[in-house]
Amino acid sequence: MISVRYFKDGELTRIKLRINGSASVDLPDNVIAIPAFADMHVHLRDWGESYKEDLTSGSRAALAGGVAAVGDMPNTKPPVRDPDLALKRIKDASTLKINYRLHGGVPTDLSLLKGYVNIGIRSIKVYPEDYGLIEGIIKAAAVNNMIIIIHCEDPSLFRSLKGNDSRIHGENRPIDAEFTCALRVMQLALIHGARVHLTHVTDPRIVDLAKLSSRITIDATMHHLLLDEESCIEQVNDPFYCKVNPPLRNRSIRRELLRRLIDGSISIIASDHAPHASGEKFQNNYDNTSPGFPGLETTSLLLLDLWRRGLLDLSRVIEAYSSNPLKILGVDNDAHLLIDTKSSTVIDPDLFMSKAKHSPFSGWVTMNRLIGLIKGGELLMVDSDYEKVFPGLINENTLVKLSRSTK
Repeated sequence: MISVRYFKDGELTRIKLRINGSASVDLPDNVIAIPAFADMHVHLRDWGESYKEDLTSGSRAALAGGVAAVGDMPNTKPPVRDPDLALKRIKDASTLKINYRLHGGVPTDLSLLKGYVNIGIRSIKVYPEDYGLIEGIIKAAAVNNMIIIIHCEDPSLFRSLKGNDSRIHGENRPIDAEFTCALRVMQLALIHGARVHLTHVTDPRIVDLAKLSSRITIDATMHHLLLDEESCIEQVNDPFYCKVNPPLRNRSIRRELLRRLIDGSISIIASDHAPHASGEKFQNNYDNTSPGFPGLETTSLLLLDLWRRGLLDLSRVIEAYSSNPLKILGVDNDAHLLIDTKSSTVIDPDLFMSKAKHSPFSGWVTMNRLIGLIKGGELLMVDSDYEKVFPGLINENTLVKLSRSTK
């Protein structure tokens, strides 16, 4: 049992949280508890890409980032595009300590969506390569009461230019490809009565349009909110590392997107955790650099840092990265995150639990420190420097013992 200040309904109130063990601990006022986070967009890889990440390493990365529930994407190798393979994936993840949900891939026969529903899958992920079938997908998903989660870029507007650094990616996949896709998808959602979620949105215009319909939801990532194509290249000593889909935008667009988070227009944050081996991200040419960054261990630190710097209320942080994504995933919160508000963290990819030990945020300092995660009465994650704070509460079920860099 621990006594800790818990944040709920805009106030901090001291309560007791159950942790199995032999001790009763009173935590100091600088440590607060909040609902653990939920990340509705992650890639946990495994199978043919287990060298990048697997379910075990990905779940440990989630716990290290204060995340207790995830929505896993179906672009595995082989891709999950039918109920049989989806069921295998769900069974593989059944022993994980985090709450695991799978987004199904678009099947070759849309009648198979009913099979997804029968095994508990409530969402379907649409990629640019599926865009030519978008109306049929939206219509079938609406009939089966499934949420369409779409990576919205119209591939007919893509180009094949060559360049000297990752800024060429924004020319090859221009922002109008995202906007055009969003317009069409929103229209189809209204026509067919479907629920559509636009993921990793980078265009502020789409954020504004999404507010017009309760059937449309969106999320944004911390890399699109905090990094632009110029600042990322300055941050990382590699010309093409900053390649990501959709691309990082220019500084003015990125700032407008951040304003939408601050004013409450962006209601969900997701990491788009995309782990790749270092050799796939560094010292390659444009075509051979894999797109995306690991994000499970940085998203919460960066989002909480905006709170600590006075840009967001803590209640907004919890809504965006816990309660709102949990609604999409259909999961109840049963976990709590412990944060030291008077300590800081230096983002050090070498200390990641993920197999992908790199980040565009390497070296960033955040004004918070995640020190523990409680789920099911167990302390599943603890910062090693705080082990002495939890005497008798750490046992074989404590899966993640963090080593953090501090300033």
